[in-house]
Amino acid sequence: MKSRDKGAVRRSLSRREALSTAAKVATGVVVAGVVAGIGGYLAGTSTAPQIVRTEVRTSLVPTTVTRTVGPAVKPMKIGVIGKSVHPYWSVVDKGSAKAGEELKGTGLDVTVTFWVPTKEDVPAQLRTMDNYISEGYAGIAVAPSDPDAIKPAIKRALDAGISVITIDTDAPASDRLAYLGTDNYMAGRAAGEAMLEALKTMGLAKPGGKIAMGTGSITARNSLERMQGFKDVVEPAGYKVLEPVVDNEDAAKALELASATLAANPDLVGAFGVYAYNGPAWARAVEEAGKVGKIAIVEFDATKENIEPIKAGVVYATVAQRQYFMGYYGVKLLALMNMWGRESALRFFIPRYPANRIFDTGVDIVKKANLRDYYDEVVGRGEPVDWTPE
Repeated sequence: MKSRDKGAVRRSLSRREALSTAAKVATGVVVAGVVAGIGGYLAGTSTAPQIVRTEVRTSLVPTTVTRTVGPAVKPMKIGVIGKSVHPYWSVVDKGSAKAGEELKGTGLDVTVTFWVPTKEDVPAQLRTMDNYISEGYAGIAVAPSDPDAIKPAIKRALDAGISVITIDTDAPASDRLAYLGTDNYMAGRAAGEAMLEALKTMGLAKPGGKIAMGTGSITARNSLERMQGFKDVVEPAGYKVLEPVVDNEDAAKALELASATLAANPDLVGAFGVYAYNGPAWARAVEEAGKVGKIAIVEFDATKENIEPIKAGVVYATVAQRQYFMGYYGVKLLALMNMWGRESALRFFIPRYPANRIFDTGVDIVKKANLRDYYDEVVGRGEPVDWTPE
């Protein structure tokens, strides 16, 4: 990654310092914001080399925004609904909990509830939405497994005066107020670029080479957008992308399908893992087939199970999302909407709102060569990690 000019770093730091003062929210006080440290992180202050990002960094929020908090803010309950039990969602949980702790530290009466089903379960998500509506939650952040199925529930919540945003996976055809998370199409393109680099670096580049894809869903928008972005990069480069094998969020099934795909396609040159557990499934299948170094693997996310195959040289790269901040900023935005009103909070948080309703949290491309730099950056911004770079 090109080095950042010193002036840009100074501007980022001053923005972070300005917004750090925004953490102190109390009754009857005029404040400069509510999100501590948001500006510096979003301005991309890290100087770690070779970490490629999708960026909308320099003007996501103003340096100062002044709002008056009323004489009393009623107790608020905020719900965060994920997709399945997995370390990825544990990180979202941590971010949500951290936001709740910080808000409580300012004197606000905030309760944050995080919930995920054992595995992707659309009816269970809808039941949980209805429970939060009936319990009078102030806001809900949801990662819809089926963006179409969630639409009526989002409308019911909004009609009941409950603010709803999507995280991780968008439902743009719904009435959701905003989306906080990865631009999945661009992240898919980044995965495609990493695949082309891997094929060249590993000596596997050849016209007409087959590349497989494994995913947990063919209805979730994040899955569809990642695969489309990936294909839009590698297919014009002359590669044939096979139809995805779909495991319905079952890690054991993912391994079974990966092994079967390898056996059925002895000329495979690459494999793309769309969900967090898909990359490790490809890695194990490749190891068991004795094809390490003969198939380039690019995956998504940066939990321990994703990082270990990179350290071992089985996986070339992972597209690391910033899911901690999906939970963290999601809770902060919902609290802010309850305090300031929706329009004021959305204008503060979302660049170019209302024309734009997307807050892109970005991605990092992590390889063995930059693993230490990535680790230092993640730890430095306070995000929990369950792995080491060595």
